[in-house]
Amino acid sequence: MTNARRRGTHQARPGAMPAMALAGVLALLTLLVAGCGNADVPIHRTGPVWTPAGSPTAAPVRDGFWPGFDVDAARSGVNPDEQTLTSATVRGLHRLWSVTLPAVADSTPVLMTNLRLPDGTQRDVLYLTTKPGSLVALDAATGAELWVANTHGPRYTTSSPLADAARGVVYSYGLDGKVHQYNAATGQEIRGGGWPVLITTMPATEKESSSLNAANGYLYVTTAGYPGDAPPYQGHVVAINMTTGASHVFNSLCSDRAHVLAPGECPDNTSGIWSRAGVVVDPVTGSLFATTGNGSYNANQGGHDWGDSVLELSADASRVIDSYTPTNFQALDDGDTDLGSTSPALLPFIVKSQTPYLAVQVGKDGILRLLDRQNLSGQGGPGHVGGELQTINAPGGCGVFGQPAVWTDPASGAIWLFVTNGCGSGGYQVVTASDGTTTLEQKWGIRQGATSPVVAGGMLFAAAGGKLFALDPRTGQQLWTSASPSAGGSIGGIHWESPIVVGGRLYCSDENGRLISYGL
Repeated sequence: MTNARRRGTHQARPGAMPAMALAGVLALLTLLVAGCGNADVPIHRTGPVWTPAGSPTAAPVRDGFWPGFDVDAARSGVNPDEQTLTSATVRGLHRLWSVTLPAVADSTPVLMTNLRLPDGTQRDVLYLTTKPGSLVALDAATGAELWVANTHGPRYTTSSPLADAARGVVYSYGLDGKVHQYNAATGQEIRGGGWPVLITTMPATEKESSSLNAANGYLYVTTAGYPGDAPPYQGHVVAINMTTGASHVFNSLCSDRAHVLAPGECPDNTSGIWSRAGVVVDPVTGSLFATTGNGSYNANQGGHDWGDSVLELSADASRVIDSYTPTNFQALDDGDTDLGSTSPALLPFIVKSQTPYLAVQVGKDGILRLLDRQNLSGQGGPGHVGGELQTINAPGGCGVFGQPAVWTDPASGAIWLFVTNGCGSGGYQVVTASDGTTTLEQKWGIRQGATSPVVAGGMLFAAAGGKLFALDPRTGQQLWTSASPSAGGSIGGIHWESPIVVGGRLYCSDENGRLISYGL
């Protein structure tokens, strides 16, 4: 069960930019899916083709909004609309407010702009899912709490919510093992028509760790276990029809069973899908990509277990289209070296490349694997091992737990991949030789670790324990840090928390149970 409590209302901030028409917000939410590729370039493998059918023309936007983790369904981590924060203005960032949340939000906030509240005002509203399963709504201008919707159940979650401007709702995972939808303005839970939707029958041992995602008319949710890997749990993807509430389940273990598994139903355990990004959506085909952690793998022998594998699934998660499993999958499982500590980073269309649609998968072993997402294993279909085009070390050779960001430099057209971990941060450039061979080359590295980075205003932003910072993405040179006295105060320790940068503001939660805002 859930309940929501309302908070007092406040005046909209002075000088707010003009309101965006709801139709424009709807269009932007739909079109964000296409933010990482070139949908006009045909993909030569047969598959479901994503088209924004019936989408209205997008109205001009201000500095954008942030509906889910890493901005878009492809999880690029790039806000292309940021205009207020630039390399010329970023040094003026200072702390605007810091508020204490009902509990730690070990995740990432999302933002809905120009939401009309019951008192008639229009606000930008932030939403966070806390570890005890509460969805918190805050006025983005002041940090004032607007409402809280609580769920009840065992343990905790590290999931991030999803803001759906088209329907005026926010989706959030609850400790009862279900995904709930709430009225974005009031916090009232919307029930019926299949909602709330069951995600796990084992909430004491299985949870949603990752962030919610949406595309193709579906809401995507994944499951994993808790630290210590105590069974029973199996990683699975739930695709929920956002109109009807009907769902389809792909289980990475016992994949021949297309429903939420009951305790003990599957003899195998683990293979959790626990990366921060969860499901990643291909902007060209609409296919889903998800990477599993340690677990049994026997799909190459006709079995139904897909541990330590990159899976390409159909948009409704009903079938496996292709897969990649490293040849050392058993060693990864034996060494607790999950391949799935991140989701695949999808690269945009690469001109003059023999393999124009690529992905990068990096895991706890600290190795970046360059994959052809038109032929993941190089053997034409799922259930094979090997097939990576290149391997290269992550910064310091350390394991990666934050989702990499993918950015195309508007000045040069160069494609960049930014990878952060506990050892440092690195910038990798996509390079295509005259023969069409494409590889990654590390162009810079610094000894500053971080969680999932994002790009906005032509700068790379990230969070480390005790500070936020901005870098020049071409060189790694630091442009700003919240640890500077001029920033007016910094953040506390972090675990999975990572920043969002939108509308001239930077927001980040910390392990002290706070949410902090910076602006000019």
